[in-house]
Order: sequence, then C-alpha cells, then structure tokens
Amino acid sequence: MPANIGEDDAQYALNIVKKICSQVGPGLPGSSQERERAEMIKKELESHLGAGNVSVEEFSFAPWAFLSVYPLSALFMLIAALLNISMGRFPGVSAWLSAMAALAFSSLSPLPFIFEFVLGFELVDPFFKKKQSVNVIGRLRKPGTQNVKRVLILSGHHDSAAENTWLNFLGYGFFMLTATWLIALITLLAMSAIQLTGVITGRADIVRIGTLGWVLLAYPIVPAIIFATFFNRGRENGGSVPGAADNLSASALAVAMCRFLVKNPSYIPADTEIRFVSFGSEEAGYRGARRYVARHLEELTHLEARLLNFETVAHAEIIIFTSDVNGTVKNSPEMVKSVVAAAARAGVPYKLQPATLGVGNDSGPFSRAGLKATTLFACKFPQQMVAFYHQKWDRPEILTLEPFLNVLKLTFEWVCGDEEQAKQASKPQMEAIKL
Repeated sequence: MPANIGEDDAQYALNIVKKICSQVGPGLPGSSQERERAEMIKKELESHLGAGNVSVEEFSFAPWAFLSVYPLSALFMLIAALLNISMGRFPGVSAWLSAMAALAFSSLSPLPFIFEFVLGFELVDPFFKKKQSVNVIGRLRKPGTQNVKRVLILSGHHDSAAENTWLNFLGYGFFMLTATWLIALITLLAMSAIQLTGVITGRADIVRIGTLGWVLLAYPIVPAIIFATFFNRGRENGGSVPGAADNLSASALAVAMCRFLVKNPSYIPADTEIRFVSFGSEEAGYRGARRYVARHLEELTHLEARLLNFETVAHAEIIIFTSDVNGTVKNSPEMVKSVVAAAARAGVPYKLQPATLGVGNDSGPFSRAGLKATTLFACKFPQQMVAFYHQKWDRPEILTLEPFLNVLKLTFEWVCGDEEQAKQASKPQMEAIKL
C-alpha cells in the first residue's frame, strides 16, 4: 500500500460531503436539489479530469413509483378488509361477489411490493408522473493509452431518500411494525380464502371463521394499513434527509479515488479505462444505474466491465455483497473473489454477506444484466440503521475517517493490484463465496 494514500484522501472525500450538505442540502430523486448535488460532483471530477473527460447523461423516470407500493398495498388491504367484513350484510349485493372481490384485493395487496420492490421491476411506473435525473460520469486512462480492453467502474449515488416515518418515531419498533405488515398480508389473504370457501360450500360456520372480527382488525390489519399508508414523509422539494452517509459518502469516495489516480497515473492499469460514476435516483429503485446499463450494455459487455459500487460508508468493517436486489440476483463470484482478495491485501476488516430483504443497490442492474459487479456496504446493522438511515440525522457529523480510509485502501488494491493475486483467494474464502 503506498504511503501517500492516507487520511488526507479520506478527509478530502469527507469535505465534499460537508460542502454538498451545507450548500445544497437534501436531494430527493428528480428534484432540483438532486441536480445541484450532481453538478457539484461533476465540478469536482472536472477539477481532476478536465471538462472533456466528464459527461452528464439525462434520463427519465417516475420518482414516486418505487415507494408507492406501500400506500398502494394499504389501499388494496383496506378494500379487501371492508369487503370481507361487509360480505352478506347489504341486500342485493351477492355474497359470492363480495367474497371473491375480497380475495382478489387481498391477493393484489402484496403484488406491487413483490414485483416493484422485491424483484425490482418497474411495474407501476407507467402510471406515475415522469421527471428527469442525471448520471455523472468521469473517465480516466493511463497517459498514452489508445486501445481500451477493459473498464473498471467506481460508483455511488448522489440523491437522498424520503424520510422513513417509522424509523424516525419508533426506532427498533420499526422492525416489529414491518413484521406486523407482513403478517397482515398473509392473514387477510388466508381469511378471505376461508370466507370464500364457506360461500362455495354453503357453510355458514366457515364463513364466520373467515370473516374479520375486532381482534384481527386491532392486530394486525389496522396497524398494517397505517404503517403502509404513512411509510414515508418529507416529499416536498429536496426532502428532509441530508444523505451524508447514504450516499454522498460513496460519490465523494469515487471522486477521492479519481484525484489520487490522477496524481499517481503509474498505478492506473494498462489498457484500462476507469470510470467514476455518480448515479442519480437510486432511492427511487436504482433508476440511474438501470438507465446506464440499458444505454451502455453492449459496450460494457464487449469490454468486460466490472463495477465496484459503494453504499453508506459509515462503519469500519466493510460488507461485500454476494448478491443483490433483495437476494434475487447473484453477484459474479469472480468479481466477489477479486474484491475479497483486495480487502485481504489492504488489511481492512470485511465480511461476505448475501443481500436480504430490503437490500438493493446500484450494482443490482449490472449483475442482473450479466455484468461483473458488487457493492461495498460499510454500515453497522441494525444500530446505525436505526440511528440515521433515511432520517434527518444522516448528516456529516455522523461520519468518521476510518471507514472512508478503509474503502479507499480496498479500492486501491482492487483497481491497481496484481490481477493474478486478485483472482486467487484462500480455500475458506472460496467456500464462503460459494455460499
């Protein structure tokens, strides 16, 4: 590890975060503030690469489609509950019709969440108002390089999130309320199915069993509807979440790595272009990364591109994700092994971990497209999540230099380290990666 990668590089990245937070503040996807944050990242990259080597790519998307799955689920759940309760109570309204409608709406309730949030498809986006966002891309090659044979991408995202209502008010109670919502989805579906079975078989006792009473309305149905209806707040202008850790920390570190390599071009691998990308609108369902992959897929595939994405750098130990998009997409084992080897050479604490429910990053669209990608996540779960994740407390004051420095050290080894070493990992590491 060269002696000149140190705290000054980490401090430079932290200063970028402070500058953007103080001069612009929060930047919700599609807001003018998000664009201002992107512009500041662009200027920082231009100061090192020159204006000719930095570009901005506009894209269209629906800012609120991704998070709409919660209130949409609440609406379907409310309709299903009302139909279930009122079955057979109104003259002239067929019991069959009410029971079938209740089952239909209870079945619809989880579908937007499953398809849009869990699987990562743009299911409801066509029905929402569109806005513009931007990706910022800087390019760097070793002086004299003419033919590029591979592309290495270092990335973060410059937008910030809408405030999570229940994390802000309830802390660890958020997890209990999330479980309540999932229980309610299952309960409502089961009760509606039982009720319809009673109607079909003509069994009034089964109909009564499948009809919601005060107990199930009190828990879990009503709390779940309230949870999903008011899942987010702070949607005006740029929002209320500064997003220092999530995820200006990442974009700033990409710029810091750019600055270092510009000053030390001998470390840039031959026949390689390094791209420093700050994606827009990750908090709207990683839309910026999706648009970038869609636009450049042929080129990225031809050049065997690799993406090392940074996310929420606030803890010394770095998690290297072996999967993405809530665990539904597997990251390239070869890519993961190369990052593990880099972490070992850098001497930084790390661990391998698959993505679980709620974990989706800008590397997801790359891995889904068959490209080599993974994400470095440096946040202690659940403590730091409860403390600042998607809350107004996500300010520069919560950041320290050690996590920034660890990510820089690992990234340097990954970008500049010996390729043969990078392809080799110890047997235990390889076994862990297979898991």
